[in-house]
Amino acid sequence: MKRYRTLLTIALVLFFVGIPLVLSAAEQRITPLGVAFDFQAREMKAPPHISSKLMQLRNQIAAQKLSFEVGYTAAMDFDLEKLASLKVPTNLAQQISAQNAFAVRRLKELPTMAPIITSCSSTASSFDWRKLGAVTPVKDQGYCGSCWAFGTIGPFEGSWRIINNETIIASEQDVLDCSKKGNCAYGGWSAFQYLVDKGVAAEANYPYHHTDGTCKTSVARPYKADTWGYVGNDHNIPSVAALKQALCAYGPLWVTVRATPAFQAYKSGVFDEHDSRQINHAITLIGWDDSKKAWLIKNSWGTGWGDVCGYGAERGYMWISYTSNSIGYGAAWVRAAHGKIALKSMANGKFVCADNGGAQSLIANRTAVGPWETFEMVNASH
Repeated sequence: MKRYRTLLTIALVLFFVGIPLVLSAAEQRITPLGVAFDFQAREMKAPPHISSKLMQLRNQIAAQKLSFEVGYTAAMDFDLEKLASLKVPTNLAQQISAQNAFAVRRLKELPTMAPIITSCSSTASSFDWRKLGAVTPVKDQGYCGSCWAFGTIGPFEGSWRIINNETIIASEQDVLDCSKKGNCAYGGWSAFQYLVDKGVAAEANYPYHHTDGTCKTSVARPYKADTWGYVGNDHNIPSVAALKQALCAYGPLWVTVRATPAFQAYKSGVFDEHDSRQINHAITLIGWDDSKKAWLIKNSWGTGWGDVCGYGAERGYMWISYTSNSIGYGAAWVRAAHGKIALKSMANGKFVCADNGGAQSLIANRTAVGPWETFEMVNASH
C-alpha cells in the first residue's frame, strides 16, 4: 500500500508539471485522441516550465522580428530529441550519386504513364497538393523517433494517388519494423528502397503502435514503388526552382529540416527562424506560396501542433520560409508502381500472383536481382 501511494504521488507530480507519464506504447500519442485542441485554453492551464518556455520564445520572436506565432502545442509535452531524431547517413553524397544514377536508368525502363493529376505548374505562384487529394490526413508518430518512416510514407501515398487515382493509407509500422532503416530510439533515414524491394502494407492490416515491433512477414504488401531518387545530384539544399519542379513531376517530397523549440511550439504564420545546426527531422513537402516566400509542409505530430495553413480544418501543417532551418536538405522523390499486385506465399519460394482485376492468376518462382525481384511464371490459369 505504501508503495502504491508513492507511485501515485509521483504520477500526480509528473502530470501537474506537464511531463508525460508513459503508461504503455499504445498511449504514447503526441496529440490525444478525441480532444478538442484549443491552444489558448491549454496555455491558461500550462505548467510553469511551459509558460516560461513560451515567454522566452515570444521574446526571441519579437527581438528577431520573426513572422510566426507559438503556443502550447501537444508536441511541447515531449522531449524534442525524441520527436526529431533523424540520422543523416555519413556517406550521403555518395548515396545520392549512386541512387540518382540508378533512378535515371530505371525511369528509362519504365513505361511512360500520364499521371491522373496534371494541374501542377512549377511556375505558379502557389500550389497545394491537398487541394488535389494527394495528401492523406495528418498522422501521429507518438513518442518515437520515427519521423523518417512518416517522411517516407507521406510522399509515397501522394505518388500512389497521382499515378493510380486511388487514395491509400499505408503502414508506417511496416516500415518501422521491417525496413531496417531506423527505429524509435535512434531515428533513421528514408526507406524508399524498402517500398521498391518489398512494398508496404495497408495501415488497416499493419496498424501503428507508436513503438518498435517485430516484423510481421506474413502481412500482405500490395503497394510498391517503381523507383526513387534525390532532388539534385549533390548533398546541398536544392534550389527553390528545383524543388518546385520535383513537386510537380513526382508529387509530395521527402524533405528534412532543423526542428527547434520554436518549431516544436509553432502555431501559425510563416516560420522563419534561421538555425544552421544539422537537420534532425523529416517531414513531407506538399506545396508553396511565393507571396509568403514559404514552403507548405505536413508534419507527423498529430493535429495538436501547427496550423491548417489556409485549407480545411485539420491542423498539422506549417508555412516555412524558403531559407529557414535548412528546409529541403536531402530532398527526395518516389514513384509509385502502377496498380497493385496481390502475392500469396506458397511453399518452396513460390507465390500465387493475381492482377488487379483478378482475371489471371499464376504460380511464379521468385528471384532477387539486386534491389529488384523477378517472377518466372511456371503455371497460369485464367
